[in-house]
Amino acid sequence: MEEMKIRFCLILPLLFIICLSSCASTPAVEGGKSTVAQDVHKEKKQNSKKLLFEDWKYKGFGQPLPVWFEAAYKGDVEEVQKKISIPENHKVEIVTAQGINSDQANKSLLQKLVVKSELFELYDSSWGLLSEKEATDSNSYPYFAAAVLLIDNNLGNKEE
Repeated sequence: MEEMKIRFCLILPLLFIICLSSCASTPAVEGGKSTVAQDVHKEKKQNSKKLLFEDWKYKGFGQPLPVWFEAAYKGDVEEVQKKISIPENHKVEIVTAQGINSDQANKSLLQKLVVKSELFELYDSSWGLLSEKEATDSNSYPYFAAAVLLIDNNLGNKEE
């Protein structure tokens, strides 16, 4: 009987420690919502403007959507030129492609770029996943890839 009392006295503090540690690991609940739901709510609140793209290259690393990307999607070369800095005597050209996933969109874009490889300098390229509404409205593939090319206006004027 004495032995059981000793075991009980040893087990009771162990159970108490386990109970406390399990309580410490549960997420705090504020206003009836879990922390995950609160984070999603904050993100939706911050993005009051409906985004055209849900996901994009390097979003997972915290990078913003490139400033020129939405203008490239709309095919607005003048707007792209306003958003980026281009060297003198250069003009901007936009090359775009679409696909069912980011890999397919990028491969299609690269195939188009290979054809023009000697005529341009690549400024930047990226891909984006269209928002569900935009993808259904445009009846296109959900992934869009674009590249901004800088073309030297003096290239054709040089004498060899």
